[in-house]
Amino acid sequence: MLIWINIAVIILGGAAFLQSRRVRSQVRGLTAQLGRSDGVIRSDLPEEVRSFAIRCGATGDKRLVRYSQSTEMELKPGAGWQPYAASQWVDVVEAGFVWLARQMRWGVATVQVIDTYVRGQGLLIAWLLGLVRVARAEGAEMNRAEAMRYLAELPWAPDAILSNPSLRWTVLGGDRWQVALGEVQVTFMLNANGDIQEVHANDRPSLEGGKTVLRQWRGIFGDYGWIGGRRIPLTAEVGYIVDGAYAPYFRGRITDYALR
Repeated sequence: MLIWINIAVIILGGAAFLQSRRVRSQVRGLTAQLGRSDGVIRSDLPEEVRSFAIRCGATGDKRLVRYSQSTEMELKPGAGWQPYAASQWVDVVEAGFVWLARQMRWGVATVQVIDTYVRGQGLLIAWLLGLVRVARAEGAEMNRAEAMRYLAELPWAPDAILSNPSLRWTVLGGDRWQVALGEVQVTFMLNANGDIQEVHANDRPSLEGGKTVLRQWRGIFGDYGWIGGRRIPLTAEVGYIVDGAYAPYFRGRITDYALR
């Protein structure tokens, strides 16, 4: 019996290793499509938005940001929070990102997730070990969801605020800004210091039980600080409004940050 258990462990470990190599190759292909355009400082931004980006260190001459995250996710309420290490690449001139998250156990990636928005196409794929694909989502609703994610995470990429010409900014009031990408939009709420503290969106697609459900979506940013030459919120939490209550499913901290 012990021999068969050892054989099974070896097979599973080998499958996980091969899948990790395939995932890394796919991520390289996706990230190669980001950061292809030169950045410039927009001249049409509302003054409040431009000032915020510059105060956060944006320079207007970058193409791509890459950061690492220490995260936790609870994919279903009550299922328990699970730790993941993640890396994300964000295009600051065109709307696009690639996010790779892994849960490591016994020296192998037991769960791997790719979440992307590249050339206007959204895609989410998740694997258990190297054997089972447990989720795949793409199509029009996924494009909308990932476009919203790009907008919502702009506080982590102040250079995109300053340089991405496809973003339409509107100052709704002293403490509310709206940013749109095509037909998709989110609203930012500012705190007393003039920093983006929350993001809100209506009708963001959520994949639940194999079906797409439109829900209100909320993110909370905190702990602004300097890292890699930019002043960004180092922590964030994101969740949906379910039955009238806020249900977070992601929380994380930025641990490394670099631009090119």
